[in-house]
Amino acid sequence: MKKTSVLKKIKGGKTVKVDIEITDDERIHDIIISGDFFVYPQEALEELENKLKGCNLEEAKSVLREYSEKITALGFTLDDVAELLEKAFKS
Repeated sequence: MKKTSVLKKIKGGKTVKVDIEITDDERIHDIIISGDFFVYPQEALEELENKLKGCNLEEAKSVLREYSEKITALGFTLDDVAELLEKAFKS
């Protein structure tokens, strides 16, 4: 299992960070999305994190696309999270 953290500075001074544990078979074991942003509804972020657990990279991108209609994010986009996931899986 590998643990990694990836960070992105967003235009306008915001940041988004993903702390992730990836299993040996390339699935998300645990994930925390944090940073300098707001998400509405607030509980949707924790719900998203739970939905991402067990996903491989392609499944995770699909979940993010699904949630882009459920979450209003101020300070980042779910595309930013997808980019960070790609970095994490490749590191």
